[in-house]
Amino acid sequence: MLKRVSLPSPQIIISLLRDYGLWLIPCLAMATIPLAWRYSAQLAPAPKPDTALAPVPATLPPLSTLPTPSSLLPPVPLAANTNPPTKKTPPVSQAQAATHTVTPTSIPPLPSARPPAAQTAPAPQAVAPQPAYVPPPLEIRVGIARQVPQVVVSTSQQAVLQDRNGGALNTVHANQALTVQANGANLQIDGQSLPGVLWLTPAQGSYVAVGDRWYRGRVLLVSNGNSVIAVNYVDLEHYLTSVVGSEMHANAPAEALKAQAIAARSYALVHMIRPASDWFDLGDNQRWQVYKGLQSEYNTSQQAVLETAGQVLSHQGGVVESLYAATDAIVASVHQGRGMSQLGAYDLAKQGYNYQQILNRYYPGVGLARVILQQ
Repeated sequence: MLKRVSLPSPQIIISLLRDYGLWLIPCLAMATIPLAWRYSAQLAPAPKPDTALAPVPATLPPLSTLPTPSSLLPPVPLAANTNPPTKKTPPVSQAQAATHTVTPTSIPPLPSARPPAAQTAPAPQAVAPQPAYVPPPLEIRVGIARQVPQVVVSTSQQAVLQDRNGGALNTVHANQALTVQANGANLQIDGQSLPGVLWLTPAQGSYVAVGDRWYRGRVLLVSNGNSVIAVNYVDLEHYLTSVVGSEMHANAPAEALKAQAIAARSYALVHMIRPASDWFDLGDNQRWQVYKGLQSEYNTSQQAVLETAGQVLSHQGGVVESLYAATDAIVASVHQGRGMSQLGAYDLAKQGYNYQQILNRYYPGVGLARVILQQ
């Protein structure tokens, strides 16, 4: 991917995070020299919204996507490991462990007498286990069709066409193709005039198709003058599974995929706070991050997202809008050498670096944090 982005001001980001009910809980620091301010000052400007879109009608304001905050979840700290990789003794297999016994060279003598009862240590009290971290249920809005005269949609199971308030209008049968066209303030669907903003909501566990790709979540259809906008509302972690599978080869080393997942999550979260359009947070191509829906979901990309759940690049309470490109040469020419090389991350992972060390290599002075959503 190629993108020109910048590091938002922490003061602005903190205010926006609070407005949206999002909090960043520091997990670890990846470097001891705080270079992020110099790093941010020289980054290229962020991508501008689609200027070719017609103005959004005043009667059709965008819908809110984030829940209203009310309480704060406890953070789950992570252990840092930023030292260069060293040679390790090969692990003992389960079969070897079952038959191999290690005998100490010397056994300490037993005490000659039992200690007095008064000196007996009290039994340790049971400690309640900390709840496992669960990423917040955030929906990201991805523009998967923009400035097109029409789009064909369908669903894998029965679905419902709803108005913007959720009122049912029509039933859509499984694999029924619908041609959606813009008609001024209305949408024309297979010859029927319907409101200019519609939800296509599939049954739980089913999928929706827009053009030749299948997606999770639901789709918002908007008439924008003479063009149609289709926006995929999808869970952020599901979105990232597809992005990681699109931006990096599915067979890349696991630690490289994890580094890619965190960079992509940070970039996406910044655009959820600072959307590209009134209708969508970001697009689906290289101008933003490549997103292909189910087509680019792999077990390896899913595992990378799960193992880095909720982690973002952060500096002084703000989210870093991460830069990355395919090679060091592209990073040098497009991003003035500031950002992650995807091939470089691949090579570092093959050498034994973990994802924290890879991110520290490409984003010096930046730490990791986890996103906590007020419920």
